[in-house]
Amino acid sequence: MMQQRRGFTLVEVLVTVVIMAVIGLASASVINAIMRTSEQSETAIARLEKLQYSMLILEQDIRQIVARDNPTGRYIFIEEGRLGFVRSGWFNPLGLFPRSELQPVAYLVREGNLVREHFNFVDVTESSEPKSRVVLEGVTAFTAKPLKRGAVQGQTPTSRDNNDIEGLPPALEITIETESWGTITRVFLINDGGLNEQPSP
Repeated sequence: MMQQRRGFTLVEVLVTVVIMAVIGLASASVINAIMRTSEQSETAIARLEKLQYSMLILEQDIRQIVARDNPTGRYIFIEEGRLGFVRSGWFNPLGLFPRSELQPVAYLVREGNLVREHFNFVDVTESSEPKSRVVLEGVTAFTAKPLKRGAVQGQTPTSRDNNDIEGLPPALEITIETESWGTITRVFLINDGGLNEQPSP
């Protein structure tokens, strides 16, 4: 007698198709969740890198502050919502560029961004326009406060006003209000802090 051949019934095929569809949908959902998490992680890492880079720029500038007046009065040391100073160490190899190694710099908030301004020359006129670049996005407020030597060394500072400091302070306390990270407060040391102010030429 011929052996009977048995195949799959329509119900079995439909059940298999439904199971495969459910597995496919679950896999797609898992893959989409992984992709969204990866995108969010990359975005967070990129924002963190920008924040770290902005802190590095601030630290490099503040560390090299020198006691040098700007005759225009536009870049004073501390001002409401603005930090202005003259820094040294602006690389000029063999004096190839027609400028010194001093650079007037200012930080301020403009249109929701922390902006760094600088001039090519220390002694400029009021008509000179600074060069600007965005250091950090999503900034709502920016304040700077000079610290006294006792505060930096962990001692009780004197009762003098923060602005009543002879020469350069030993450090600056920078507070930045951001939309993404909240309030950020950092203390940056000044290399020449405590030296007497140099007269303008």
